[in-house]
Amino acid sequence: MTDGHPDLAGYREGLAAGELRAQRCAGGARTFWPPRPACPRCRCPDTSWERLPDTGELFTWTVVAHTRLAGFQDAVPYPVGMIALPGAGIRMIGRIGAPAPDLTVGMPVRWTFADSPAGGRQPVWTPVPAVREENR
Repeated sequence: MTDGHPDLAGYREGLAAGELRAQRCAGGARTFWPPRPACPRCRCPDTSWERLPDTGELFTWTVVAHTRLAGFQDAVPYPVGMIALPGAGIRMIGRIGAPAPDLTVGMPVRWTFADSPAGGRQPVWTPVPAVREENR
């Protein structure tokens, strides 16, 4: 998929393959987001796209109560959060597929595909159900 900004081509190709991806710098071996033509730390232009983990932690969130984004006006209010991906050392922003009262900082979340209010499918982060420990 090549529509949209060219810096996002590798990200969109990953989504088409069922993967969430970010760039990795060959110079400093660091993962970074958002995508850019060169590493934001060392300015190395030699980058590749690497698969990110399917899970992360909710770092923070807010509720979108008003938007001018086409297709999203009927979806408000909805939460948007910053997701920490500890294994990759980055944070990404994305729509959260759960009511705001159910969210807590540090909770595990997993990305899945969901229908976008603007059409098509997009990654949405949903809480990972807690594993209950059986009574001993």
